[in-house]
Amino acid sequence: MPKEMKYFTSKEVSNILGVHVSSIKRWTDDGKLECIKTAGGHRKFLPEHLSDFLEQNEKKMQKANLFPIEKESDLETSYHIIKGDYQYLSDQIYELALEQNRERIQKILNGLYLGQHPLHRIYDKVITPTLHRIGNKWESQELSIVEEHFASQTIRDSLIRLQGSINVPSEKRGTAFCLNFSSELHDIAIKMVDHILEEHGYEVLFSGQITPLFNIEHIFNKIHIDRVYVSSTYIQDINMIQFEISYLFDQCQKHGAELYVGGAGFDRLDTDHPAIHSRLHTFEDVAATCQDDLSD
Repeated sequence: MPKEMKYFTSKEVSNILGVHVSSIKRWTDDGKLECIKTAGGHRKFLPEHLSDFLEQNEKKMQKANLFPIEKESDLETSYHIIKGDYQYLSDQIYELALEQNRERIQKILNGLYLGQHPLHRIYDKVITPTLHRIGNKWESQELSIVEEHFASQTIRDSLIRLQGSINVPSEKRGTAFCLNFSSELHDIAIKMVDHILEEHGYEVLFSGQITPLFNIEHIFNKIHIDRVYVSSTYIQDINMIQFEISYLFDQCQKHGAELYVGGAGFDRLDTDHPAIHSRLHTFEDVAATCQDDLSD
């Protein structure tokens, strides 16, 4: 085969079409689905093989479960989802975010999730690089502030829609509180933390951006909170935020809640305090905090 030719295996095609792999083998044997057979007898499928098959079998198209197949370009997206080509998908989501195409971004995210890509990997390898690229384009004045807001909000909205597809265990392991500081306007990162915690069985209290920390003591008094996650992207008034985090330190210690912090904003804060369980740098780190809990 030509070096650049993209193909799917029988298992990958079964994932795309939402059927058992035996159905794929039967359809190829019956001549309904074209394929290329290697010298070893393995079936390889080109995008046009699937495109032709779906055009002739509209009912099969409705079962496509990784990424809805409506046109041939959708097969290209399915190919990269299955192969885990995160750079390609990040580039695609970046362009879609600029177009404010929430529906298409959500389909890609759903496809990745249904394709058994871990949430933390989707967020670390696809969403985070996309958000950094948007931020860098704004800083270099290649995007206006309005365009940056449009793109970021499109991704945020798509992530919120994804939440409905996440498998959430019915049995809860504890309660987690996710928040930003009172002046923080960026809550996309903490929303992704929310998703990961929910998937791992935590009841999540999500207050998101602009949380007035001096009003949270009554929350600790009313609800037993096992752990607190705080994200900070940018700090304008460092003295005020240092005062807020010190107050949060005291509340977490007083009520026995583990505190996890992450984001570039914490590079400017004094976080040398026993209340902090760990500093998180990636969403894989967030997922690891849930695994640590299981091993305790």
